[in-house]
Amino acid sequence: MEGFSGFKVLGFDTETTGLDPRKDRIVQYAFVGVDEDGGKIVIDSLVDPCMAIPPSSTSVHGISNKDVECCQPFKDQAGVISEIINGAVIVGHNVKKFDWKFVEMEYIRCGLQPPRPHSIIDTLELARKFRIPGRHKLGTLCKKYGIVLDRAHSADADAAATLVLLWKMLDEYSDLIGNDVAGLLRSNQSNDGFGSDNGEIGDVAIISFGKYSGLAFPKIMSLDPKYSDWLLSKSSPLTEERRLQLKTLFLD
Repeated sequence: MEGFSGFKVLGFDTETTGLDPRKDRIVQYAFVGVDEDGGKIVIDSLVDPCMAIPPSSTSVHGISNKDVECCQPFKDQAGVISEIINGAVIVGHNVKKFDWKFVEMEYIRCGLQPPRPHSIIDTLELARKFRIPGRHKLGTLCKKYGIVLDRAHSADADAAATLVLLWKMLDEYSDLIGNDVAGLLRSNQSNDGFGSDNGEIGDVAIISFGKYSGLAFPKIMSLDPKYSDWLLSKSSPLTEERRLQLKTLFLD
């Protein structure tokens, strides 16, 4: 689609052992889209979650403990995943509150900094923003737009369907977006786990990952000094620059 040219644009989805990124793990991830030159990208991988997959989760996505027995754990795939994600436009359904939270927590467990996409576009957020009538589940929206989704809750199928859904929604609601794809990308630009509610660093620095996601750093300092100390340490996912900014703002 015009406006996305020159970007790596990837539909993204995960399947997991459960719904809580703090204790559950990724068992499958998929990227479907194009690279900066328009070349096709299809990556689908199972992950050994290093924990048992509950039957209730297997009943949703169909992935069993036997399926992941010989698969690599996340830590052994983290480098490849970072290479795919860094600088890309990531598109997913409920990706910001679900899939991306799992990605961040997996990297934190590995002691690694999460990758840096250019932007993260959430089709669930867009459906709500456009006030599309009816339910906003991925399957419901795909049915509305005539998108085939035969293997719902399989990461590769969901990732591909989500990318097509984005194109369909932007086409139908072009009056709301117009030709300002650059604005859409800018408004959904990712950060390195450290942001603000007004675009400035100031005294409202927000941590955007982990168990205190959405809280300002000073609040975290008061609630959990050990966690704030960890955020300032070299094992934190924050960059050295961001750690220095926090120290300068709140400790000096």
